[in-house]
Amino acid sequence: MKKKINVILGCFGFVAILACSGNEGTKVKKEDRAEQPSVAEPAAMLDYKTAGSKGVGTITSFEHKPFDAQLANKGVELFVSKCAMCHSFDRTLVGPSLDAVIKRRTPEWIMNMMLDPATMLEKDADAKVLSKEYGSPMISLGLKQEEARAILEYLRERNSTTK
Repeated sequence: MKKKINVILGCFGFVAILACSGNEGTKVKKEDRAEQPSVAEPAAMLDYKTAGSKGVGTITSFEHKPFDAQLANKGVELFVSKCAMCHSFDRTLVGPSLDAVIKRRTPEWIMNMMLDPATMLEKDADAKVLSKEYGSPMISLGLKQEEARAILEYLRERNSTTK
């Protein structure tokens, strides 16, 4: 019985590794990338994309505040536990790379995608394209609005330190 359990757990681990590494060579489309600054900007200086789709969902506007390091610290913990299995900053995993995501997407769009991916995948044209491109739709993370905001602040910080 113990051997059966070990074999089953080993198979699940192998499948997880394949799922996370299988798309490393996937090319990211030009429109899904943003120009990277040649010198990293301080997080307080980096701002979100303001023009463009806000997505479909409960977030219809976003108050731009100064960078909040405490909120970003909460966001990194949530990112590691909820997002890092499918998203990275330096490569494509199951989902798209999040490098420069705050320059490609509005904060409303990002938060709507985190809070209600099912509605976004059903009604938002950009989300539909991403889902088809990456072959696996984003699942619901069960986030509260303040948790999504914390992850967004971490994305803001993380994207300010990339070159």
